[in-house]
Amino acid sequence: MNSADLAAGTRTCGIKEVATLSPERTLAARPSIDVRSRLLDEYLDLKERVKPLEKRLEEVRDRLLDLVTEHGHFIDEVRSVSVRIEPRFGKEYDSERLAEAFPRLAGCLKLAVDVAQLEACLRAGMVTESELEREGVVARTLRSRALIVKPLARRTGPRDLGFGQQMEPLHSVKE
Repeated sequence: MNSADLAAGTRTCGIKEVATLSPERTLAARPSIDVRSRLLDEYLDLKERVKPLEKRLEEVRDRLLDLVTEHGHFIDEVRSVSVRIEPRFGKEYDSERLAEAFPRLAGCLKLAVDVAQLEACLRAGMVTESELEREGVVARTLRSRALIVKPLARRTGPRDLGFGQQMEPLHSVKE
């Protein structure tokens, strides 16, 4: 290794040449094409190309979601996936009923229930989820429908179809 190798920003290790970052080279001579500009250009280019794909993906997802809603879940053995809809629920609390039923939770209440504080009270064991539900202070609302496309679990034995029927697993054929 000589000083010329360091000035060029490389050093030789056996037969492999390894690039090194030397502060002198970085400060002294910037490359003709700035790396930041290249990365920014690539980012903007990819972002432009992704927009139509994201839009199409959302359209196809919505159509598939509607199809599964209307006709029910299904399994695609060829792609080894199951397709179903999973409901996503949010929780809302009735602050007036909560205050009446659980006065010790007054610190959780504002004009509306401080959900983060109430969840901290739940974690601390001040009250349980079942107590809240029993008193009718929690309501579950459907926020969204999640389309779930999940790989099928690999099975080695026959699959139970119910009613005492079994289906032999599909075996893959190597070409």
